[in-house]
Amino acid sequence: MKISKSIKLRYSIVLTMAVLGFIVRAIAFPEINQQNNFLLLGISIILIAAIWEVFRLINTVLGKNFPIEEKPISRIVLQLALGALAVFAIRALGFAWIGPYFPTKFSWEFRAAVYAVDFFFSAAINVMFFAQDYFKRWKATIERAEKLEKEKTQVQFDNLKNQLNPHFLFNALTSLNSLIFSDQQLASDFLQHLSRVYRYVLQHKDKEQVSLSTEVEFIANFIFLLETRFGRAFKAKLNLSEEALERGVVPVTLQIMLENAIKHNVMNEMRPLEVEITDHGDYLLVKNNLQRKKVVESSNKQGLDNLKNLYRYLSPLNVLVEETPHEYCVKIPLLK
Repeated sequence: MKISKSIKLRYSIVLTMAVLGFIVRAIAFPEINQQNNFLLLGISIILIAAIWEVFRLINTVLGKNFPIEEKPISRIVLQLALGALAVFAIRALGFAWIGPYFPTKFSWEFRAAVYAVDFFFSAAINVMFFAQDYFKRWKATIERAEKLEKEKTQVQFDNLKNQLNPHFLFNALTSLNSLIFSDQQLASDFLQHLSRVYRYVLQHKDKEQVSLSTEVEFIANFIFLLETRFGRAFKAKLNLSEEALERGVVPVTLQIMLENAIKHNVMNEMRPLEVEITDHGDYLLVKNNLQRKKVVESSNKQGLDNLKNLYRYLSPLNVLVEETPHEYCVKIPLLK
């Protein structure tokens, strides 16, 4: 079994301190026989390891329930105080344990000196834990920023690819071709809305977020294309508050949601796909009636998953998916 570097370091320090104590006892208390000194070495290793593990437990518990980022001074004082109490209690136990092996009783001056050393020992270990925690957070922040940039690039690429892929273009041009002969005015309107969709994607592909009102202008053009293509088989309704429209979303979030609904649901004039876009509190809701296809065309499923990951970094709230036998709802956090 491979031992981690942190465990090796931890017990190297414990062993080093115990050995130093062994050497000090051999010099300061020559009357202690060698056998007893080795016994005291074993006891010291146990006590020092116990102190370290108690400190580690205190640091872990406080880290989960009292993060240092919220009140750093209070957290440091509390951890130092708890650490000092713990080390004093363990040291008192140690005095009772090792007392019989010393030729003389421990004086109060000696005990006070040992407790003073223990206090600095306690502070030193806690400083190590604080430094380790800060380093981990710093490293996590760097890794999170790198991951966010990578996922942001992936989402941008996927969005642009989805809009410009041959399948989407083929469907749009097929619809446009049929309209040219049947309804030239509608064909002209269709072409204008199509150009607006492409323009929006190209203009906002490098932005991390846009206002919901801007996204709604875009999705209105996209909905027009869908309604023209599917006719009565597709219905969309927007019901958004003024407060929500001032909040932000990731560009083409709504387009991904609509494409996801179309991809996974049966839709025809008798059983139209009905989508409602609304808001509630800090969430944007995209709901549709659930009538799943038995067979769904192949998909890498990266669109919604990448969107979830991206929002996880941009908002303290997660993207939520709620499903009932009759309805599918995606709740998307509204950004500040």
